[in-house]
Amino acid sequence: MKEIWESISIDRNSKKAIYQQLYNQIKSLILDRRISTNSQLPAIRKMADSLDINPATVVKAYEALAEEEYIYKKVGSGSFVAPIQEDSFYQRSDKEEDSLEMLGYGQIELDEDINFASATPSSSLFPVEDFKEAINKVLDRDKGEAFTYQKSQGYYPLRESIQKYFNSNGMSIPVNEIQIVSGAQQAIDLLVKIFLDYGDSVLIEEPTYPGAISAFKSRAAEIESLPTMEDGIDLDLLENKLSKKNYRLLFTMTSFQNPTGICWSEAKKRRLIELAEQYNLIIIEDDCLSELSYNGKSYLPLKAYDKSGQVIYIKSFSKIFMPGLRLAFLTLPDKYRSKLLAAKHATDISTAGLTQRAMDYYFREGLWEKHLENIKELFHERYQLMLNQLREKLIPPVELVYEPNGGIYFWLKLPEGISAEEFYLAARENKVALLPGDIFKLNKDAINSTKSSYFRLSFAAVSDAEIKTGITRLKDIFDNLENKSIDKGYIPLV
Repeated sequence: MKEIWESISIDRNSKKAIYQQLYNQIKSLILDRRISTNSQLPAIRKMADSLDINPATVVKAYEALAEEEYIYKKVGSGSFVAPIQEDSFYQRSDKEEDSLEMLGYGQIELDEDINFASATPSSSLFPVEDFKEAINKVLDRDKGEAFTYQKSQGYYPLRESIQKYFNSNGMSIPVNEIQIVSGAQQAIDLLVKIFLDYGDSVLIEEPTYPGAISAFKSRAAEIESLPTMEDGIDLDLLENKLSKKNYRLLFTMTSFQNPTGICWSEAKKRRLIELAEQYNLIIIEDDCLSELSYNGKSYLPLKAYDKSGQVIYIKSFSKIFMPGLRLAFLTLPDKYRSKLLAAKHATDISTAGLTQRAMDYYFREGLWEKHLENIKELFHERYQLMLNQLREKLIPPVELVYEPNGGIYFWLKLPEGISAEEFYLAARENKVALLPGDIFKLNKDAINSTKSSYFRLSFAAVSDAEIKTGITRLKDIFDNLENKSIDKGYIPLV
């Protein structure tokens, strides 16, 4: 291996920048497979000394290689050769697949009248006046300090407010274990960076949040799925897998899961903790909806049962607050804190200071509980209305797979012979947006992958009138698909 690195040379008479020369030569070594996957690159200082160049030049070349995913960085250990990504067969183009996922995140402007796809609340529900009060109070109080960088771990008073709020709701979270992040997706990405090496094995629920699948794939993780049941994943199957193989992480959403809406039973939560302790399995629990219970019961997160630090808990405020704030937090045992802080600082230094300070004020003045009470009442009404409309117009023959007790999702299944993709495309033609089940699958791009008959509806971004009109349109669409002989070929997403 030493001889390979010694083959790199710099032409100081070349018009190409030195960092580009270094980038191109390392890239060629990787593509020619002269350097094996997961091999460590020379340390920055060592490479700079051997070529008699500035270390900053090596940094620039390594960063370019990492950006193109030819190498990956492991916090505290250096840079390593990434697996070469072979061309794959895709039933949809990357642009089309991104469009579907962005549709679910509420990040695409729609021509459709009715948006059952978005899981983010409509802007009319944002507590603008209360948050404006919070911002103005912070600006009057802190002045220019509100715009300074915060510590990478987050604004300490906000972490205290979060601790107090969750301690009063059945969870004991030490303030030093709370890390503020810029949204749940960043939290997942940071955890992937510090916990996964390329090729590590991870477990997910299926179906599940596509953003988590994308994050794990970015590290070329070996991903395996566990089927979701009404009260959580199959733990007998999980135990069988854990007894035969070492898995680094398990990703789960135990409260009003995306996309199924299910909640784990307390018995399964307790047993999962036992399995995690027995097999040293780290669990990433993503929670954005646990407060939205409509049956009078409280659904404690898995983290509330964790006494040994096996659960890393992510809490996002996007789905029940204002998604554009990009504000979330995660809890992490002390032993991992230095790696997380290094990864967070390298990503964006810190989450926006004004946002953190305003959110702290929002918690301390009781405005969060006020907003939560209002949004819960409104969503409960929408939930009941959509459930009634579905039962009146679509169920049966369309099946409600699980009847959720809260949250914002309905997970439905079409009868045999009608694919969710056909239903989705027909709905788009009729100005209704929904999400086909394929985007929540692990192997949706496989050549022999079966077309999903499942689809997800969300009521987060629609009014009562839109719910009634939208479900009526879906009934008409379903009737047409059921009664007509339609082209089974693929129609491009436009």
